[in-house]
Amino acid sequence: MMGKSYKVIEVFFSRKAINASEFKTVNLDKIDTDGLMYFKDLVDDEIFQSNLEKLEKLSSTTGCQGELDLEMFLTSNDYVLNAENSSGSSANFGCSKRVFETLASPTKTIKNMLAAPSSPSSPANGGSIKIVQMTPVTSAMTTAKWLRDVISSLPDKPSSKLEEFLSSCDTDLTSDVVKRVSIILEAIFPTKSIDRGTSIGLNCANAFDIPWAEARKMEASKLYYRVLEAICRAESQNNNVNNLTPLLSNERFHRCLIACSAELVLATHKTVIMMFPAVLESTGLTAFDLSKIIENFVRHEETLPRELKRHLNSLEEQLLESMSWEKGSSLYNSLVVARPSLSTEINSLGLLAEPMPSLDGIVARQSIHPDGLPPTPSKRRPSAGPDGNCYPQSPKRLCTESRNSLVERNSQTPPPKQSQTGLSILKAKYHPLQATFASPTVSNPVSGNEKCAVVGVQIFFSKILKLAAIRIRNLCERLRHEELTVSVYNIFKQILDQQTALFFNRHVDQIILCCLYGVAKVSQLSLTFKEIVNNYKREPQCKPEVFRSIFVGSTNRNGGFGSRHVDIIVFYNQVFVPTVKPLLVALMPSSTRPEDKRNTNSISSILFSQFKPANSPLNSSYN
Repeated sequence: MMGKSYKVIEVFFSRKAINASEFKTVNLDKIDTDGLMYFKDLVDDEIFQSNLEKLEKLSSTTGCQGELDLEMFLTSNDYVLNAENSSGSSANFGCSKRVFETLASPTKTIKNMLAAPSSPSSPANGGSIKIVQMTPVTSAMTTAKWLRDVISSLPDKPSSKLEEFLSSCDTDLTSDVVKRVSIILEAIFPTKSIDRGTSIGLNCANAFDIPWAEARKMEASKLYYRVLEAICRAESQNNNVNNLTPLLSNERFHRCLIACSAELVLATHKTVIMMFPAVLESTGLTAFDLSKIIENFVRHEETLPRELKRHLNSLEEQLLESMSWEKGSSLYNSLVVARPSLSTEINSLGLLAEPMPSLDGIVARQSIHPDGLPPTPSKRRPSAGPDGNCYPQSPKRLCTESRNSLVERNSQTPPPKQSQTGLSILKAKYHPLQATFASPTVSNPVSGNEKCAVVGVQIFFSKILKLAAIRIRNLCERLRHEELTVSVYNIFKQILDQQTALFFNRHVDQIILCCLYGVAKVSQLSLTFKEIVNNYKREPQCKPEVFRSIFVGSTNRNGGFGSRHVDIIVFYNQVFVPTVKPLLVALMPSSTRPEDKRNTNSISSILFSQFKPANSPLNSSYN
């Protein structure tokens, strides 16, 4: 492409390409000119505008359509170009000036590239939008510059304002906060020799260069203190109080904030040795725990580069789509309080989360010797809730650590049920952050007649619905069946509300695929699973295990219990349809709906996939 570019420039501008290594000019100082060509006077101030106007005229003609798309550089929208405008009028003078200034300024260029849409492959774009993606090098430079210029210059201890908040609590929590961050970050970035056989953090200090690890610990702690202070300021203003004891004494809140800070430092340095969710394992948190701090973190760190915001958005999607539904997630500890009817199945599957390890436990497992540091933060044993009940217990062990409810703030999709839900969530959006980390059994400070778990689960579900709505729309557009979007979303929403157990140990996309196929069947469309899966494979979040390996229960083999997984068609026939059949039948027009009692076979012939169990659907066509 460089060779072709040289020839185009030589012909169009009547400028001879000169070997840059043979041409001495101040513009080439400190530049490795090996293999580069130089065009004399091409962009000098006195002739730049005339040359740019030539390019604008050329870009407006059809004779310039080819491998070099000049409008990618001349359009007033720096990174997006509609194909339907690609042969339209040329850019105006002001636009050209802005483009020149942008190209001449590395800072502006990076800022504009960061603003590019994050989903270029979305079918909503119809393939008609061209996007200049940020390169890995540019991304690394931008995030590293933020870490170096904004974070590294901060003090390595709580600021005077943060100390004021910490000392204004019922007891001075400053030493507790300093001690905690030291222990947790040492677990994430080990710098001391530890015993072999430990299973936390990176397992060995030599996995990191010790000076490097110390620098990363320092960066993460500075970021943690900065965001913690911003949160304290916001909470204090919202409540008109300086005493934030319920929030600042909450162990899980601090660990989530530290884990998020460490994850951003790891992402900035592109550390492949420790990939997410290793941070969760090191801190003793679950995916559901971390999900409730991400939005608050982004909101209170206004300088966060867009690329790191995207990273957190990607993590949040992973937490919503599958990780929060995995066995051992603290989501289930909230569900047994918010939805008691689900407790039997949750207990039978052993889904409840284990107690969060204490700081002493982390110190012991990591063989940390924090000499000279303040004593380990005081721990209060969980007491019975206001109703006299203790926290939910695991069927295998006593869960002495309180589980958190999820209170996410960015809910735009209405909650699934209950007339007061919308008002509750609207209020929950503004009540103190401390309610987010309260035990599921604690009464909601906004509405005392419900538990925190109820609002937490409702808001979590609303975020699931928002994610599902986007994915359903994209998939329906890929399949060119946009008319199914609303029906598929409504079925998904009803399942989440009325048949929540269908999500246990599964991926949200598995339910979406089955909803789409079921709606297509009752709509009498000739849409096969093969078509659905093939189009799903083009989605950026697609993983083969989503449609190849779906949990359907536990089996007892050779004296031990194990999980049984099947493909998407077997799951649809054996689990999904028997569970969701009434909801799907309700979608059928009354004039064509068979009577359940008289035409059961007719209903089955409509709903079930015509799949022969003897044939693997993954090796044959999807019916």
